[in-house]
Amino acid sequence: MDATFNEEQEQLAELADRIARRIGTSIDPGADRLAGWRLVADAGLLGLRLAPEAGGSGAGGIEVAIVAEALGRQVSPVPYVGPVIAAELLRAAEAPDDVLEAVAEGHRRISIGVDGTMSSLATSGATSEVVGWDCADAAEFAVLTPVDRALGVALLAGPGLARDCADLSRSLVTLDPDATRSVVGRPITEDRLVAVEALALTLLSADMVGAMQGALDVAVEYAKQRVQFKRPIGSFQAIQHLAADQHVSIEASRSATYYAAWAVDGLAPDRALMAARTAKAFVSTRAQEVVEAVLQIHGGIGHTWEHIGHYYLRRVLLDRFTLGDQQVQLAHIATDALAERPGSGNQ
Repeated sequence: MDATFNEEQEQLAELADRIARRIGTSIDPGADRLAGWRLVADAGLLGLRLAPEAGGSGAGGIEVAIVAEALGRQVSPVPYVGPVIAAELLRAAEAPDDVLEAVAEGHRRISIGVDGTMSSLATSGATSEVVGWDCADAAEFAVLTPVDRALGVALLAGPGLARDCADLSRSLVTLDPDATRSVVGRPITEDRLVAVEALALTLLSADMVGAMQGALDVAVEYAKQRVQFKRPIGSFQAIQHLAADQHVSIEASRSATYYAAWAVDGLAPDRALMAARTAKAFVSTRAQEVVEAVLQIHGGIGHTWEHIGHYYLRRVLLDRFTLGDQQVQLAHIATDALAERPGSGNQ
């Protein structure tokens, strides 16, 4: 793969950054979530992965990762990762073009449902509760459902019951398992379902990378301005080394994430999922370390509850937990590696 963005991807990154900055952060009382949603939808960012005939752009995993990173950098209150995963499920199920077009244009507010443990995409009829994720103002939730001895996609009616959430920038709701449910499209092949999971893990990683970068940017600006002993604290070697270590972690995390984003379309689904699991495991570990270091750079003010550093920390904590943290991903990686090992079935 080419490790650099092409011209169109660079332009998309600039556009996504401008939109994210215009929306503002979750801590900004002037941030308008509904207006922000229209900005994202009108720019065509919701339908990047959808086909042109369905109102999309036919873009790849890298493009949606670019947008997810930009919104994560601003701890944006506008849902994106959840709705894009829902759109990918609908695309995999070959939902009608009019449904996909309504999603791409932002007219149908759909997000995803995860199981009660938040470790996997929800399946309707399962014993576990269904939790709507990244779902502010969503009216429908995409979940898996048994169809003809396979799995298809059903839409559960919302809005659901709001629940406490570590993330101060996104919403979780508990869904009524008896809510109106409609099956959309056709059964999903196993390869397509694996590809959806790979994209979902990649987008969570991209959102964490954005939050890591945004948090470090805030810390660097603070270090330039905060004065102790008549000198900016950014001139102190201990602060410089701490910030430099976090920069290295962010760049490594970004590299793993964008390789996974490329793999979504560039490799076979099982290999793409392995790349996504690797990125999710690595980034989940580094994200918490980076944001905690940011709080340390801020000193006492960084440990006050209302400081923006906590918005970044709590966002990465939810991302890390959703669809499996590093321990879950490493266990899957180990299982898959042993299954591929010659003669492993006899051990």
